Amino acid sequence: MRLSQLRRIGLRGTSVRFGVAAVDQCLSSVSNFAVGVVVARVAGVSGFGAFSLAYAMWLVLAACHRSLVTDPMAIENDLHADKVTEVAEHVRMGLAAELTLGIASALVSAAIGTVLVAVGEREFGTSFLVLAPWLPFLLAQDYWRWVGYMKGQPHKALANDVVFDVVQAVLFGIILVVGVRSSAVAICAWGLGAAAGAVYGLWQFSSRPSLAGGIERIKGRWKLSKWLLAGAVSSQVTSQSTVVLTSAFLGPSGIGGLKAALNLVAGPSLVLIQAGGSIGLPEASKGLKERGWSGLRRVQRIITVAGFVGVGLIAVVVFAFGAQLLSLVYGPAFGKFASTADVLAVAELVCTLSLGAMLSLKATRQTKLTFPATAVSLVISVVAIVILAPRYGVLGSAYACLTAITVRTGILVVTHWKYSRRAAESLLRPVAGPPAPAPPSVPQSEVAI
Repeated sequence: MRLSQLRRIGLRGTSVRFGVAAVDQCLSSVSNFAVGVVVARVAGVSGFGAFSLAYAMWLVLAACHRSLVTDPMAIENDLHADKVTEVAEHVRMGLAAELTLGIASALVSAAIGTVLVAVGEREFGTSFLVLAPWLPFLLAQDYWRWVGYMKGQPHKALANDVVFDVVQAVLFGIILVVGVRSSAVAICAWGLGAAAGAVYGLWQFSSRPSLAGGIERIKGRWKLSKWLLAGAVSSQVTSQSTVVLTSAFLGPSGIGGLKAALNLVAGPSLVLIQAGGSIGLPEASKGLKERGWSGLRRVQRIITVAGFVGVGLIAVVVFAFGAQLLSLVYGPAFGKFASTADVLAVAELVCTLSLGAMLSLKATRQTKLTFPATAVSLVISVVAIVILAPRYGVLGSAYACLTAITVRTGILVVTHWKYSRRAAESLLRPVAGPPAPAPPSVPQSEVAI
């Protein structure tokens, strides 16, 4: 078979996996989007704002577990080991690491909720307390999705999310029909959906829950993951600082309006952005290993172009129908935040320009170089919110978000141009071994004449 035919087959396989991953990410995003919609419907703007603060913690935690567990597994090609037993052990230890993180985060969430209730912030505190017991299940369910991607089986990730969404949808339907007016009940329905997916994943991948080796796995990958973690936390803190500081300046109603506009834009946009990341990193690492810089470069270009075109179409819809969509999805009180949604749509579009750059830097193990971009954007985000939110309200917070994302994207793209190819070629360069021993010398008297 010719090389060109092999490349066409590989490209077709990558495209199919990306398509399945996009459908799966759509279902995953629907589950997260739906819980916000139900909370907004049953608890109003103020209740939705309180939930959004606790949900911000989940987003930060999701970024942490990917940096500490799944991204290093994808970069090291753990699930493409030669022996089936090695793959099974990698899967088990990854789950142990996830459960360890989940239990620790549940304790932190419960502590935050208790403090908030004690100081009189009952709405905010209750959301943290109710979320706490579901965090291990949310992490485990997301882990199984990534295992599917890393094994080149995105259909298994899709099946897991179907289980999650069906259980959640049934429970949400009951809540709306019965007329329950509690955000806590909606959060529990979301958590039960995650629990169903987490248990189903154990059967899918023939694994069992255990904490043994979880801490050791995190420690063993720390050299690679620490910069992924620093960058991811900085990136999430940059995003969520908009939410937290907006709540401080504008209260629950302000944060509720901002989150409604953000969810309207980010919900569908993240379907493509996260699908690109979930399928892109394993494909990029595999492409680099098998075809060198050209293989990595191809995956990087596909993901960047697909993300930009897809999010661009979403932005056009938001520009044209933002007010109507906000009113339809969240209620008439949210229609006034259409201008905020427009600004956030531009921010998401700018963000797609850094997708390929981030993949290349991760796949070439230049994780340390991803941190400065997010650290600088965090500082700019905080300063911009402090200046703009009190003066321009929710719209000012949106402009602060756009500013931070633009800076981060610019730094990542320039860093990628400067270092990715050199790092890729360095990784693939044969390691020089010890010099070969010189042949034994032959005495001159023994040389044939």
